[in-house]
Amino acid sequence: MQSMLVRWGVCVLLGATGCEAEDPAREIPPIIWSGAQLDYAPRPGAYELCEGTLPYMDRYVALVADAMGVEVDRSLVYVHASGDGDLPCQEGVVGCAFFEGVYSKVAPQEHEIVHGVRGWSGFSPGFFEEGAAEVFGDDARAAVRVMSNGSLMEGIEAASVETGLPLRWYPRAGHFAAHLHERYGPEVTQELLRRTDARAGEGRAIEVIEAVTGAGWDEIVEEYAKVPECAQARYRYPLHGCEEPTVLRAWCDGDESVGIIERIACDDPDTIGPRNGEMWTTIAVEVPEDGDYRFVARLGEGAVGSEMTIEECAVGCDKIMAKVPMGGGNSMEVFLRKGRYALRLTRPEGEPAEVRMEISGAGCG
Repeated sequence: MQSMLVRWGVCVLLGATGCEAEDPAREIPPIIWSGAQLDYAPRPGAYELCEGTLPYMDRYVALVADAMGVEVDRSLVYVHASGDGDLPCQEGVVGCAFFEGVYSKVAPQEHEIVHGVRGWSGFSPGFFEEGAAEVFGDDARAAVRVMSNGSLMEGIEAASVETGLPLRWYPRAGHFAAHLHERYGPEVTQELLRRTDARAGEGRAIEVIEAVTGAGWDEIVEEYAKVPECAQARYRYPLHGCEEPTVLRAWCDGDESVGIIERIACDDPDTIGPRNGEMWTTIAVEVPEDGDYRFVARLGEGAVGSEMTIEECAVGCDKIMAKVPMGGGNSMEVFLRKGRYALRLTRPEGEPAEVRMEISGAGCG
């Protein structure tokens, strides 16, 4: 399943007036599932989702709203399209967001959920809008998700109301947004959304950044030039695993390691997907101190295509991230800093399995 991101169209940026009726692809089909803040409306032919996907997406809306400082005053409509091109998006893309909701051929598509939530407040200039979605959205495979590159000012100036942000600038937009969040806190992202809109020029965005950070633009650019480059998977924030309390698991009791057992199967209420031929579940653990930790993940079924991704709850290229093969009893030692970590356990679509995991370190196990 190909995954790509989308540049907004004119109707997205300028508002809904006069646009909805002109494009039948923006008609919203019947809603068949509603959560606390998500309405799910699949088109005929949309593929079947794993049991945990809709509750996960529902919770993701709330987590994004909290991260963006946006009040949830209505449900986000998620239109799940088929693979036959019934999207009101640019040709060749998988999803897009408008003021009335998200349209996508896959679920979940967290990048577009971020846009959908931010759309309640009117979006921000294209470079900064896409940057926020890259930091707090998904890390699904996409050709655009390469090492951050290119001139910062060229990227900022490349966005327009008519065409959005060209895809080649997504890596720079996300990388810069991650730096601002890491260096100055969430207020920069939040205030850009509150105090600008999609029509605002780069001058207005820079004014807001200077006001929130207390630093001059030249100083910010000079400091940013020293930040290491990295790809999106490294700098993004694993929002659900880091902020959702129900996914936290205990792995140590006194000085004894406690096994963690998770079932990855589409009929399991904690399994998400399928997307890109994969299904997964996310858990989280707390690490008590800096040090080396050993991870072992055993499977009741075949190990091919099975992987555990360990991500520190942080943004920026310095974030600790490791991938551990699951199955066969192989172990891997990883240096971790004190704090919370999101662990994504991934299996091939249609191949359910039980994962038995053990963690040892810090005098435990």
